[in-house]
Parts: sequence; structure tokens; C-alpha cells
Amino acid sequence: MKTWLVPAVAATLLLGACTSPSGEITPGVLVADPWVRATEGTERPDMTALFVNLTNPTSADIRITAADCGDVASMYEVHEMIEQDGGMVMQKAEDGIVIPKEGHLHMAPGGPHVMLMGLNRDLPAGGEEISCTLTFDNAQEIDVLAPVKEFTEEQDTYHSHAPADG
Repeated sequence: MKTWLVPAVAATLLLGACTSPSGEITPGVLVADPWVRATEGTERPDMTALFVNLTNPTSADIRITAADCGDVASMYEVHEMIEQDGGMVMQKAEDGIVIPKEGHLHMAPGGPHVMLMGLNRDLPAGGEEISCTLTFDNAQEIDVLAPVKEFTEEQDTYHSHAPADG
């Protein structure tokens, strides 16, 4: 099932439901306040992140498992933060990230996020919006329109990655 959302306010209007292909109303994830970090002036302009608030009004956990922002970047991954060697590093969340039943997941700098890697162009702050599709393990897909915003409080460890296995 696919739900179209135009910036944040639409999520509150959906009241936790979306329409399945059969026309039935089924509960699903709500999305609010999506945004993408601008790349101007960053140490790594070849990558950025999508941040978004997710609400799960259902009685079962739902996982965000993937995202796709079209031709903006060559690769997209859902990332989680883990503690390693006394610091926080990010790594791909192989099984996605849980949005707890009747709960929220705040995807924000320093926490879980969607990583956009291998950017095909600079993303300056202001004026541009990136279209992304978020995929969940309940077969729900939600299209979001995320404005590109400057983020000046970037943490030193924001781009620290856990070493790959192997």
C-alpha cells in the first residue's frame, strides 16, 4: 500500500490509517516533519541524511526498512547509532528500525536516520525539496517531500561509521 504525504501536517489528517488496494482502511505509520541536511560547508558533501518523525498508532511494532530518494544519490540506507569504543557510531540497520506499537520514532541528527550516500549533486539549504519513499515491513510505503535545511549543530561523530564485517 502506498500513502502520499505532502509536508508534515498531512500526517495528522490521516488519523493513522491508509487505504489498501482493496479499498479497506488499514492502520499504518504516520509521518511528520521530514527534512534533509544541506551539504554546503560540510566535511562530507558526498553524503547527507533524511530525518523524520514516525508515529505508529497500531497495536504491533512496525519497522522502517528502506528509503529511496530517486536519483539524488547512488545509495540509501536506514542507519542506527551504536556505542563502540566509548563513542557513538552509525551503522546500517540490517533489519530496519522499530517504530514501537502505539509509539514514536524520532529520526534526528545523532540518532537513527536515513543515509543518502554518493550524492549526485550539492544540496544547498532553502528552496529545494527532496522526494523520498519510505518503506515499512507492513508493506506500507509513504512518499514524503523533505525540504533541504541547514544544520549548524552537527556533532563531531555524525559521520563516524562502525567498521564493516569481513
